[in-house]
Order: sequence, then structure tokens, then C-alpha cells
Amino acid sequence: MTDVLAALIAGSSAFVAMEPITYAAHRFVMHGVGWVLHRSHHHRRRVSSWRDRFEANDWFPVVFATVTIGAMALGTGLRSASLLVPIGVGVTAYGATYAFVHDVYIHGRLGRLPVLAPLERLRDAHAIHHLFGGEPYGMLCPIVPRDLRERAVSRNVDPLVARGATAA
Repeated sequence: MTDVLAALIAGSSAFVAMEPITYAAHRFVMHGVGWVLHRSHHHRRRVSSWRDRFEANDWFPVVFATVTIGAMALGTGLRSASLLVPIGVGVTAYGATYAFVHDVYIHGRLGRLPVLAPLERLRDAHAIHHLFGGEPYGMLCPIVPRDLRERAVSRNVDPLVARGATAA
């Protein structure tokens, strides 16, 4: 029972810890040295075939998943590293949640979904990120600075328009 409890705590903690980790990766990697890949996500593009649905930015989740799979493999092979498995499960659950909210719901990469009221605040926060090219970098718990909210309001920005806006 203690192993199950430890696994639940490790997995849940990993899920929660992923938001600040994702924030840092988005701010300092994707909007830093990784901009060469991430810029594809901030520019409008025409989707005319299935190949156009992919962008250079899609390499980030591939890399992150590879690291997580490696950690989980290590955890299954080494008894002393066994907590890496539930941690990997928590990280994977966060990644799946992120992919649904960001790619499927906000950006409609699999088609438009009906409005889900609890996710609209996240959609609007992400629209501000795309509009101004900075904060908020978080996804599931984004913190939109007051000055950016006021700036969006003062420009009479319609969140629907801002969602597809190119970063400034």
C-alpha cells in the first residue's frame, strides 16, 4: 500500500510541477534558443493539406515525450529508480492535457470543438500571448499581467481575432 501511495503522490506532484516547468521551457527555450522552431506556431499559415497541419514547433512535444519515455524505461529497469515510472505517468498526463487544451481546443488542429466554458479563460489568455508575443507563458494556469489585459482591452481586441493574431 505504501508503494501505491508513493506512486500516487509522485505522479500527482509531477503533474502539478509541470506547469512551472512548462512556463520556464516556453519562456526561456521556445521564446529563446528554440525560437527557430517555435516561431512556426506564432505565424498564421494556410492549411490546405494534411501536411500543412504540422509545424516545426511540433518537434518540442516529440523531444519532451522522448525524454519522459527514457525516464520511464529507466524506472522500469532499475528498482532504485522505480519512482520515475509514476512521475513519467504524471508528466504524460500533463502533456496529454496540454495537447488537448492547446492544440485541440484552442488552436482547433483537429477541427473546431463546441465552446467549453471552463476552457475559455485559457483560450483568451493564450490569445493575449499570441497577440503580444510575451506573457502569459503558462497554459493550464496562465497568469495574465494586468497591463496586458488592459492593453488588449484598450485596443478593443476581440479575443476571437486575437486567437489567430501574429505575435508583435
